[in-house]
This record gives sequence, C-alpha cells and structure tokens, in this order.
Amino acid sequence: MTLMTSWGDSYPKIPGTFLQVRPLTEAADAATTLTAAQAIGGMITMTPTAARTITLPTAAAILALLQPGVQIGTSFPISIRNGASVTHAVTVAGPSGGGITVDGLATIAANTSATFLARVTAKATPAITFHRV
Repeated sequence: MTLMTSWGDSYPKIPGTFLQVRPLTEAADAATTLTAAQAIGGMITMTPTAARTITLPTAAAILALLQPGVQIGTSFPISIRNGASVTHAVTVAGPSGGGITVDGLATIAANTSATFLARVTAKATPAITFHRV
C-alpha cells in the first residue's frame, strides 16, 4: 500500500503514521510576508540580525489555495525556526484585516522554534486561527 501526498509524491504506508512532504522556506533577514503556499507548506526558517516580523497571508488567500473541499475545522501545521544565535526575536503576525488570528505566544526567541496549528474557523468571511502548540 502506498501513501500519496497532495504534491504527488508517494511513500510506503506505515501503519499508524502519516508522512508528509513539507517544503522548506528560508525567509530573508527582513520583515517577511508569506504566501499562502509557503504557509501551508509549513516549514519556515529565518536567521535575523535584528528583531523581525513574519506576516501570515490572508485567510482568503489560504482558503483559495485549499479549495475544493475546505471546511470549517480544516487544519494544517506550520513550524517556524528562529536561527538567531543571540537576542533577535521573530514575531508572527496576521495581516491587518486579513481574517487571521494568532493564538498564544507570537514571539519566537532566538535559537528556538515554534509550531502553530492553523484551523479554518469561517468560510463566508474567511477566518483562520493559528494556535501555538
């Protein structure tokens, strides 16, 4: 039996597990706005030389990429790694008026990482909450 990912890659099916291809996005050392594909892809790294902000895409952009079949409760993980070796934090933020809520600590300290579980909370007026886990 073979497990197919949404990107078309296949892996042997291992009972009780779920394998997923997660592309890596290396964000520039600057304020960065992710695309919907980068946010859904789920692995972001940044090595900032000063405090930086990573802005998530709008909920509408993410829902458009998830169509068809997206429903309230659809979720996906996103992990962000701050590779700074000293004090430079990375803050995760939603775009102004973009239907994104960041729940929990949005700041990622130097030399740490954080995982968020993004969950669709509304479709008519697109909304997604990114819960830090």
